[in-house]
Parts: sequence; structure tokens; C-alpha cells
Amino acid sequence: MPLSLRRAGWERAVLLAVAFEVLKVVSSHFVFPPLSSAILWLPAGLTLAFFLRSPTRMWPALLLAVFLTDLVSVGSQGFPWEVATVWSVGNALRTLLGATLMRRWLGSSMRFHRVRDVLGLLVFGALVAALPSATLGALAAKVWLDSTPSFAHEWEVWWLSDVLGTLLVAPLVLTWWPVEGRSPRPRRSLELWGLLVLVALVGFVIFRTDDGPGSAALTTTLPYAAFPLVLVAALRLGGRGATSASAVMSAMAVEFTRLGHGPFGVLQVPEAERVLSMQVFMAVLGLSALTVSAVVAERRRAEAAQRVLARAGEVLAESPDWSVTLPHVTELLVPEFASGAAIWLTRRDGVLERVAASGWGPSSERGLRGHFPPVPEGTRVWRGSAGSGVLAPMRMRGRVVGALALTMSEEGRVAGLPDEVLAEDLSRRCSMALENAELLDEARAAVAVREDFIAVAAHELRTPLATLTLRIQAMLARSRDVERDGNMDAILRQVRRLTRLVENVLDVGVFKSGELELRRERVDMVSLVRGVVARHLPEAARVGTQLELSTSTRPIIGWLDVGRVDQALSNLLANALKFGAGSEVDVSLSQVGTRARLSVRDRGIGIPPEAMDRIFAPFERAVSVHEYGGLGLGLYLVRRIVEAHGGAIHVEDGDSVGATFVLELPVEPRVSRTEALSPPHAGT
Repeated sequence: MPLSLRRAGWERAVLLAVAFEVLKVVSSHFVFPPLSSAILWLPAGLTLAFFLRSPTRMWPALLLAVFLTDLVSVGSQGFPWEVATVWSVGNALRTLLGATLMRRWLGSSMRFHRVRDVLGLLVFGALVAALPSATLGALAAKVWLDSTPSFAHEWEVWWLSDVLGTLLVAPLVLTWWPVEGRSPRPRRSLELWGLLVLVALVGFVIFRTDDGPGSAALTTTLPYAAFPLVLVAALRLGGRGATSASAVMSAMAVEFTRLGHGPFGVLQVPEAERVLSMQVFMAVLGLSALTVSAVVAERRRAEAAQRVLARAGEVLAESPDWSVTLPHVTELLVPEFASGAAIWLTRRDGVLERVAASGWGPSSERGLRGHFPPVPEGTRVWRGSAGSGVLAPMRMRGRVVGALALTMSEEGRVAGLPDEVLAEDLSRRCSMALENAELLDEARAAVAVREDFIAVAAHELRTPLATLTLRIQAMLARSRDVERDGNMDAILRQVRRLTRLVENVLDVGVFKSGELELRRERVDMVSLVRGVVARHLPEAARVGTQLELSTSTRPIIGWLDVGRVDQALSNLLANALKFGAGSEVDVSLSQVGTRARLSVRDRGIGIPPEAMDRIFAPFERAVSVHEYGGLGLGLYLVRRIVEAHGGAIHVEDGDSVGATFVLELPVEPRVSRTEALSPPHAGT
């Protein structure tokens, strides 16, 4: 044992000895003649609390302090040294047994945040632990003290005294001596002391009352009035408020009953029954307050766990990069739910690697040793000398890929079912996030393979298509057969269409690799639009569509990439002729301020409302590919070209009859007649 810890142990032992003797003197006032023993043995709860709040390495010093203090105190009162020795051994055994059982099953924190803590105190710390002290105490009194009436009577009085002292004092000391060592906020302290003063006033009214004519029934019901205020203290202030309020009310009950006042002091029954009634009242009051505070604390903890799970879901959804999100998840758990939290994942070579941790230190490693690795198939809860914890496996597609661990330090609380449920839920959420990230990586890889294939195929098709186009054009120039010319024109149209598809695919690769490089020049939009429309007149006539153009009579000048704007306008017209075949298509161009506004309206099948936004994405379509051909790239390229110029495009539904695409590009302000005499480049 380190020197500093040994010194702290002996200092704590001296403090325990002094406090033990003080409470023993106080307990000596709780004697109701003709009974010879105190009805409330306060040192029983004090020693238990000291043991639970001290490391086990300090226990020998504390045990020696309890034994020697009790031995000297009893011996100095004139009792035989045999009696003093047996009584001291009994008191030491009571404390050791109670502390060992409670530390084993409940841990050392004992903040009464769980109903289990209250039950553990009642069963292990009070009812069971008091058995050796009561048995040895009554046996020694029967053997060496002639005044003892009977062994059974002495055992009952001794056992009840120890039980009651444990139930009242141990929770009071444990809640005022928290594990964290943090002081309550000033506002909470003020509320606590105000409630205690109010409890004392109510206790004075209840237990100072004397029995009067005709008021016996009312007087015997007065103890019930003590419960509401004590329960309010438990609800508002937790375990500390519950133990403090019940201690104040119990002190008022004992003192005024000893003086012959109050409901218990005026009972017309033997003294033993009167004392027993008061003891039952104090025990029920204290346990009720502790239970209420524990239920409230458990509910708040469950709500906090739900908030953590919800926050963990948000964190995991923020990014598919688990190297960023998993550390944030572990930070949510410490220190409220665990002293340490960590996540391991299995690498491709089968080695477990810790990828996230918070509050993780040597004590956490010691506690986990022997339990991990390997990763268990099911959730595992362990308890040992180095603390306790929960280990939950993480699964993806039926295979275990890692684990999440929560550890509680040696001096903290013991891991239980709520921790197991929390760990399992978190491990499932983390597993889902990992699986989603893996699926996303697979999807991205598949998309990359697809795009690489399309780009390679497009490059390979470009050269033979160019050669084929030139050969067909040469054949058309030499041919004089009208019927043959019509067939060759159809072939040339399909080759040109295929060439446009290939160029669109290549342009998608250009756009995805970075910003589009524009070759701007001074362009007259009016002439450019007229040229594009004129080029599409034969196709419009072929599909039975009337193509109408309405433009400004004055030039609309802008610094634009002629080829790219021509490509965007051509894609819009090709779409209108495809989906509006057999009906009118109107093209209008005007200037509004410093923007050219071009609209292309068809009267075709229209666009569903849910497809209005997605049709501008790559490979997206508003109709089935079996009804209308195409790759779904035309509108995407139009949007990217327009946005690269600083413009915008949107679509207006035609009430289920066609659609109108509106394209806007930045242009110069209106030009004068003199400037209009030197026309700019009009494109092709």
C-alpha cells in the first residue's frame, strides 16, 4: 500500500473513532425505561457508510478503529471486559458483513439512484448485517449480565436498534458524502435548508401535541402528516433531500416521544409496543422517501439515456466517416453513464484495433483484462476487483466486426441491466452506421466503375463515329438517287444523334472532374438563337412539329462561350421536339435588365410535380426509358452550362399539357443603334 494511502487510511480511522463515540453518546439518550438498550443505535449506520466510501485497502484500519473504540467505551462504563470484547466483535462483524455484501452486489457509490440500492441497504446493510451483532450482544448479556430478562427479548431490541440506526444514518452520510465530491448549487442548497426548516416546524406541531379529551383518534393519525413534506423533499432534492428530511422528522419523533408527548408518547400501551410503533414509523418514513427519490432518479436516468441515444443517432447520421463520429459517441457516455467507454473494430488482417475512446485509462484496461479479446458473441457483464463493465458486440450482415465497452471504476457504481441495454442499443446504432458507410463506399466504387466505363466507351466511339459521319456525307455528295438520299439522310441523322450522346457523356466527365472552362467572346444572342432554331427546322418538320420563334428586334449582347450556349439551346430544343412531337413548340427570347431570358415551351406530355427538381440531375428522367430514349444527361448539361455562365434555369409546369423551360443568362445593358451597326459573333 502506498504511504499516502496508508496515512489517509489511519486519518480516516481516527475520524471514524471520534464520530463513533459522539454518536454513541447521542444514542445513549434514546433509552426508554424500563428498557435498558437504546432504541436507535446510530454508530451502526455511521460505520457502514465509512466502509462503503473507503477503498478496501483502508478497511483493516477502520475495522481496528471500530473495535478498539467500542471496546474501550464499553469497558470504561463498568461492564465486564468479556462483555465489552464480545460486543465489540459483534459490532465489527456487523459492519464488515454489511459493507462486504453491499460492495459485492451494489458497488461503493450508493447514491440511491436506483431502487436496487434501497433494497440492498435494507436487506444486506440492515436486516442481514445486524444478525451477528444482535446475536453476540444478546448472548453476552445473557451470560455475563444477570439483569437481562431473556435472550429473545434482548436480541429483538438489539437487532431493531441496529437496523433502525443503519436505515437512518447510513443513507444520510452516503448522500452527503457523494462519490463525485461535488457540492450542490447554491440555489439547491437554499431550497434544501428551507425544506428542512419547514420539516422541523411540521414535526414540532405533530409530535409536540398532547392527547386531550376526545382527541385520541386524531392524535394517533397525526404521524401520517409527516409523509407529504418528506416525500416532496425526496421528489425535489433526490436522495440527499429524502435522507435529511426523514432524519429531521425522526429526531423530532424520538425526542418528543421520550418526553411523553405526541402520538407515540401518549399511546396507552406497554413501553415496548410504544417504542416498536415509533421504530416502525421511522423505518417506513425513511424507506419510503429513499424509494421515491430512487424511482425519480431512475426515470431521469432513463430519459437521459434516451437523449444520449437520440444524440448518438444524430452524430452517426452527420457523416459517413466513422473515424469522426465514433469518438463523439464515446464522449456522450462519459462521465454520466460510465467512467470509460471505447470501441474496437476488426481490421482486414483480423487484428482488433481501438478506434474510439473516452475516459479510458489503465483502470479500464485492468477491468477489461481477461474478458476481451476475443469479442463475445453476446453481451457480457462483468464485475471484479478492478471494477465492472459491459461489453457489447457489433455486428454487420451477421458477422461480428467489433465491440463497444463501458467500464465503471472500482470506486464507482456496479454495471447493471440499464447499462447492458444502453450498450446493446448503442452497439446496434454504431453497427448500422458502419454498415451504411460500407454500403456507401461500395456504391461510390460502383458509380466510379460505371463512369470510368462510360468515359472509356465514349472515347472509343468518338473516332469511328467521326469517320462514319464523314463517309456518309461524302456518299451523299456523290449520290443522285433521291430514294437513296432519303435513306442516307436518315442514317446521317442517327449517326449525328449518337455523336451527340457520346459528346454528352464526355461532357459529364468534364463537369464531374472540375469547373467547366469557358471560352468567352462577344455574342449576339438573337442571331445565336435564330441559328439554333433554323438548324432544328428539318427535324421539327420530320416529327410534325411547328417550331415558332419570337425574338427581340434589337441585338442582345453577352460575353458567352458560343459552343457551350449553342449546346445548351440545342439540348432544350431536342427535348421539346422529342416530348412534344406533333404539337407546337414556341421559342422566345427577350432581355430583362442585364439578363437574357429564353423560354422553350412545348405542348407534350408534361412533367410530374415530383420530378421538377430531379430532372436536372445526371441520369435522371421524368418518364420511363421504355417510352422515350436517352441517357438523361441533356438537362443536367444545360444546367451546368448555364450556371457556369452565372445564369439559371427552371421549369414551369403547363398544367399537365407540356412544359416550359426558362433559361436566363447575364448580358450587357441595351446597346445603342450605333453599336448595333457592328454586329458581334453570332455563332453557328
